[in-house]
Amino acid sequence: MNKCLSEMTQRLRRISSAEFDVSREFSHFLSDILSEGQQTLDIARISAWLFDNIQQPTKLINIANTDWPDGQLPELAQSRSEDPLGDYPYLNYLDFPIYFKAIAKGFSIAANDATTHPDTSEFNGCYLQPNGITTMLDTVIFKNGVPHGVICCEGRGGKRLWNEMEIAYAEMLADCCSRRLLVKELSNLQNKLQQLAFQDALTGLHNRRFLMDVSRKEISRHLRSGEPLSIIMIDIDHFKRINDMYGHEIGDVVLKQFSDCCAKALRVEDCLSRLGGEEFLIILPATNIEDAVMVAERLRTEVKKLVVEHGPLSLNVTASFGVCEVDLQKPFSKALKRVDEAVYLAKDAGRNCVMLVTDAATS
Repeated sequence: MNKCLSEMTQRLRRISSAEFDVSREFSHFLSDILSEGQQTLDIARISAWLFDNIQQPTKLINIANTDWPDGQLPELAQSRSEDPLGDYPYLNYLDFPIYFKAIAKGFSIAANDATTHPDTSEFNGCYLQPNGITTMLDTVIFKNGVPHGVICCEGRGGKRLWNEMEIAYAEMLADCCSRRLLVKELSNLQNKLQQLAFQDALTGLHNRRFLMDVSRKEISRHLRSGEPLSIIMIDIDHFKRINDMYGHEIGDVVLKQFSDCCAKALRVEDCLSRLGGEEFLIILPATNIEDAVMVAERLRTEVKKLVVEHGPLSLNVTASFGVCEVDLQKPFSKALKRVDEAVYLAKDAGRNCVMLVTDAATS
């Protein structure tokens, strides 16, 4: 370790501040930090491990390792389906209680001779000798001040006297990994909150807020492409009667199974949303009015065949469908009003049918 500490830490700080793709695996977005540490400390490998449970840890799970080619897990590790963080190799507390207790205290372990050091000698028969590891420097990853995992630096070729500068650098390495893990966690939380904001809690479908956001994007996209855009509005027939006769719990079951039935009959690119109550709306990209009517008829048939079951109760449901082609030159609210008129026409016609409206039919 010939470079001065300032030069090493400045380089590490620059690397750790780089943008990274939080959607990828741990092993990908930690690889540059670990590789830098491996080169700087001149060691055989570095790995990052996380506790399965920060409050009551029972496992340390290997999430990144400089030995993994291209940041990918080895095939052997991918068979460990019981891992709580996915298919990652892990260490059990019961197999290595002394090491776990040492890490849980939050202090670094500088094992000049890993085979005799009291905190690492447990690895002798199963890990150190088979891999030729002779020395270890393990520093703790913290989360909110609590030990969350460990960065394990391993060397081969005999004992090594870890000096204060190397220990300080390894601890900074752990802190850099900790910050990236926190960014990923915050990003995941943000995605979940965003999903909740645009998702109907009961059915799992998109909600009205999401629908209005998507409609603007679809209108803009279809204006550029010149392709037609159609929508279908659905209203479950006599839904109030179902709630009155069987209660809202059964009504919720009907809504959920009805939603699943419709979703299965649509294309991936079609956008099915719950407007509220028993009303649903589908955006059909690149679809003209004739094809939209065919989609609505197919849905009507599938819904008619649906038997909603809950305990001993079995219910048949039907729905009324309205269809219209969106006028891309007008606000989406105009299309919503027109397709709502089509649903009322379907109800007036006896329900369980499909009706459409065109520009010629409405002002």
